[in-house]
Amino acid sequence: MLPYSTDWFISWQPNIHSSLFMGIHQFLIKNAGIDGVQALITAYRLYLDQVQGLEGGEAVLSITRAWFLVRFFNARMMQLVPCRECGGHFVAHTNELHANYVCGICHPPARAGKTNVKSKSAQQDMSVGV
Repeated sequence: MLPYSTDWFISWQPNIHSSLFMGIHQFLIKNAGIDGVQALITAYRLYLDQVQGLEGGEAVLSITRAWFLVRFFNARMMQLVPCRECGGHFVAHTNELHANYVCGICHPPARAGKTNVKSKSAQQDMSVGV
C-alpha cells in the first residue's frame, strides 16, 4: 500500500481509529461552528484523549494521516457508512456497495490484534526476567 492511499484507512485497526476521528471531526464541524485547521487539530486532540483513556490504548492515526483523511473526505473519495449490526458509522470508499456493511468491530478478522498481544507478553516476560 502507498503510505497515504485510501486503502490504509480501510484495514481493520486503522479503520476503527479513522472512523472515531472522522466522527469527532464531523461532529465538530456540524455542532461547534469550527472548520479547517481548527477542526482538524481539535478533532485530533479529542481522538488522542479517547484513545489514551483506554487501558493500553495507543494512537494508530497520526496527525498527517488525519489530515489526509479529511482531504479524502473533502474530495468525496471516502465517506462514513453505517454498520448494519451496531449502527456505528465507519470509514469506507465512496464508490463501493454499502447496503450490507458490517464493521470490523462486529466482525473482526481472524487474526485481529493477535500480533500485538504476543509481542506485549514477550516484552513483559523479558522485563520480569522469565
